Amino acid sequence: MNASWISRLLLATGLVITLHGSAQQPINVFDTDVDAGHYYRIPTIVQLHDGRLLAIVDDRHGSDYDIGGNWGLDIVGKFSNDGGTTWSAQHMIADGDGRREGFHDSHGDPAAVADRETGQILIMCASGKQGFLSSSLQEPLRVGRYTSHDSGMTWSEDDVTSDIYGIFADCPEVNGLFFSSGRICQSNRIKQGSHYRIYSAVDAPWMVGCLVLYSDDMGQSWHALGGPEARPTTAPFGDEAKVEELPNGNVLLSCRSKSRETSGRLFNIYDYQKGSWGEMAISNDPELGTYSEDCSCNGELLIVPVIRMSDKKRMHLALQSIPRGKGRQRVSIYYKQLLDESDYDAPSDFSWGWKCFQVTGNYSAYSTMISTTDGDIAFFHEDCNDNNSTTAYDLLLQRFSIATITNGRYSALK
Repeated sequence: MNASWISRLLLATGLVITLHGSAQQPINVFDTDVDAGHYYRIPTIVQLHDGRLLAIVDDRHGSDYDIGGNWGLDIVGKFSNDGGTTWSAQHMIADGDGRREGFHDSHGDPAAVADRETGQILIMCASGKQGFLSSSLQEPLRVGRYTSHDSGMTWSEDDVTSDIYGIFADCPEVNGLFFSSGRICQSNRIKQGSHYRIYSAVDAPWMVGCLVLYSDDMGQSWHALGGPEARPTTAPFGDEAKVEELPNGNVLLSCRSKSRETSGRLFNIYDYQKGSWGEMAISNDPELGTYSEDCSCNGELLIVPVIRMSDKKRMHLALQSIPRGKGRQRVSIYYKQLLDESDYDAPSDFSWGWKCFQVTGNYSAYSTMISTTDGDIAFFHEDCNDNNSTTAYDLLLQRFSIATITNGRYSALK
């Protein structure tokens, strides 16, 4: 009985591989309480300047429905002082009051980043009462901005709906949008304003697909990467997406497909030298792609520096989390080595060569992850931990070493 066979057996039974590296047991950070009307959804996590973790989620009342089908949604958070083992009491970040019209009715789908220099935390979110599918320029799904300068203890709020929709003032087809939840990417290279540049994908209507925005002043103002008319995903495929900076400074987009026929992920790259997006590539091969069977769901995209253990070569590793399927089940982390620029010259380079690490065998959906200061991956995901209902997810935090995710092939470069 060899190690690879044992690994497959452990994955099939939902256990965590510990043949190489280390893995923390799953910690239930937000426990959905159906009777009390607290449905927790949409995980987001950041690491603060002092090393603490801040977990951020939707607190949905009465049901797990999004804005438009539900009212009074809040964004709430919890802190961990010990790397995710124990967590503080829940605290309010964005208080949705279902009795009020307009911006203050609900807040959800948080996308977050903690600035590496100042420690300032930024959350962009969907707000209001109008749902995405019924959004119009006259009555849009609104956009909220929440900012903290004291490590998440207090927050200031801004309704930035007109600013964000104003970017696309000459594109009336962009009549609804929201920031894709999870990690907002911060550049390691570009600083042309007060802060290092940040990137976020936004989801737009069916024939527009996903769009990518950037900010050089920590979310005070945003601009469209490639211009307001850029369409990184070929219509009608684009949906929620994630953005990451490539080692050469170009921008990688990984997008959920609106069409289940494509499965997997849609990749594109913004090339700064060319000043444009490339040609979208579909990654849905069951063996070598970021395959997701009969499932349309977003996840997280992350690139980290690693050492290849076979020859001690330094390189980067791309990580992509999504449910492997069928449907929203078996959240997994795909990984792929990036040895040099030939591995990421074109979007098609990202469509093959992936390997898979299964996190859970349960019904499971949205996920996010960050690289912590000690080189581990803090993985935060929705999981039907103690039931088979896809309307009652628990939000679980688990820490993995790179060695665990890759079965000893790579190790974190600290």
